[in-house]
Amino acid sequence: MTLLHTWLFGLLLTFVHAPTAIQTTATATYEVNVVLHIDGLDEAMLTRLGRQVAKERTVTIEYSCLASGVVVLRFAESPVNERADVVTMVRRQLTAAGIEHGVEFLHVHAEARGPGKC
Repeated sequence: MTLLHTWLFGLLLTFVHAPTAIQTTATATYEVNVVLHIDGLDEAMLTRLGRQVAKERTVTIEYSCLASGVVVLRFAESPVNERADVVTMVRRQLTAAGIEHGVEFLHVHAEARGPGKC
């Protein structure tokens, strides 16, 4: 009888703590690199973009070239990895910097981050 009670108590604890374990599981994050071409990119636009990017600790401008209009943005801890979601996330950054037209997304690359990932 004691063995049965112990087993039932253990089973009860398993079900009580299972939802907690699910809730505390970390969500996946991604390192995302985005290569953009911005028509007419000038120093003022790049400065505004730099100020906007600096507001978020996980976003950086990895590369920029005014002559070609190419900018590479890096999101160190992005919650999204689908191209459409990344484009939306980047467009928000660009819009906040006053860059709304003449943007072409040349390449979007996302890699999972977390345990076991470098």
